[in-house]
Amino acid sequence: MLAEQRKKRILHEVQENGAAHVQDLSRLLGVSPMTVRRDLAELDEQGLLTRIHGGAESTTSTLEPAYSEKMSLNSEAKGAIARAAADMVGADQSIGFSAGTTCTRIAQEVTGRPEPSRLTVLTNSLPVADEFFRSQAGPEADPAKTSDPHQVLLTGGERTPSDALVGPLADAALGYLHVDILFLGAHSAGDAGLTTPNLAEARTNRALVRSARTVVAVFDHTKWGISGLAGFADWSEIDVVITSPGLPEEALEFMQEKIDKVVIAS
Repeated sequence: MLAEQRKKRILHEVQENGAAHVQDLSRLLGVSPMTVRRDLAELDEQGLLTRIHGGAESTTSTLEPAYSEKMSLNSEAKGAIARAAADMVGADQSIGFSAGTTCTRIAQEVTGRPEPSRLTVLTNSLPVADEFFRSQAGPEADPAKTSDPHQVLLTGGERTPSDALVGPLADAALGYLHVDILFLGAHSAGDAGLTTPNLAEARTNRALVRSARTVVAVFDHTKWGISGLAGFADWSEIDVVITSPGLPEEALEFMQEKIDKVVIAS
């Protein structure tokens, strides 16, 4: 691959995902980390991206990729996170889900397990709600699951590119509801906590956090170090983190100091 083709691919990865890590780009392109760092330095000088420790991020913190674009990214890591998260779910619990593709994968894992367990589900995510509705409706539904169906509570609100319902209607609905566990996705994570490029989604996520007894942050390692426009949870509000291998060592040590439990799902 020629240098200019390589740089175009790097820029595409950063713009599509919001950020990229040196090691991931090195594996993707089949070149050394040193070569990737040199390319990132040149792209940074041109103002096309911003170098950060361990990688680079998009020059805008307001970029919000469409849900369909994000669903296929880091699929293996999201699957491992989903399995670890689903292990926390017990029968007859009330479970909250924020929007995001990782939370959708958790919903798929929970509904795909053979043991029937009636849940009360609270979410502002259209795909998450659809997963639970599909699991107990239609000709292929499992009778063992439909005999005592889940109760699904979907907030109202304005739809975002990530298929979240946000805004005053969603916030008002969440104001008087409470769940045992909340699975909380994030566009980005860093020393200051969890962030998103969408201001309205940040407000609704804060309402979700207030509604939960236990907050479980779920994000893969590529989300670390990206800067989103709006913060919605600091580490003092998070009880458990489930993430993937590849997280920078200093980030892992940082979270282990701040969080009661950090799970590396693989």
